[in-house]
Amino acid sequence: MKNNYIRQLSEVKGDTTAFTEIIINATPEVVRAAFLDFKKWGEWNTVFPKIEIKKGNLNNLDTKPTLGLVLDFGRKNDPAPAPVNPRVYENSPEVFNWGFKWGILTAEHVHIFESINSGKNTRFINYERMSGLMKSLVMKPEMRENMIAKYNTMNTAFKNVCEAQQSF
Repeated sequence: MKNNYIRQLSEVKGDTTAFTEIIINATPEVVRAAFLDFKKWGEWNTVFPKIEIKKGNLNNLDTKPTLGLVLDFGRKNDPAPAPVNPRVYENSPEVFNWGFKWGILTAEHVHIFESINSGKNTRFINYERMSGLMKSLVMKPEMRENMIAKYNTMNTAFKNVCEAQQSF
């Protein structure tokens, strides 16, 4: 699933991408380290209150690492385990990408750690994109709006965590 990633809201095509971004007053290295500290996600992340490596090694994508996620989008049975264990497709200093591909639906969750202000700050881009024949049935407008609101809440909490770590 490694590809050209969306960098601006103006690049979002159609209604099947929930795009968010936030400026974090911490270096990309601090932001990425906080992001990869999955054991602490439950302390700050209300959307993905639990994330774990189910199999494989994040630093060796040949092992086809997969994640176990608990989701809380405010639905009736949330928080609940994700219906699928997404695979990690990229883990680099600039991008962390997980997703899944079923014959008629592909979901991709991308996190970009963009260095700005001479490396002192990070533009954190966080989006989910659906494609395939089932995309419109899964990513309905109200779901997209809810995802954007939840991801903005998550981004703000993540910003607070990163900026607290940067102050050390």
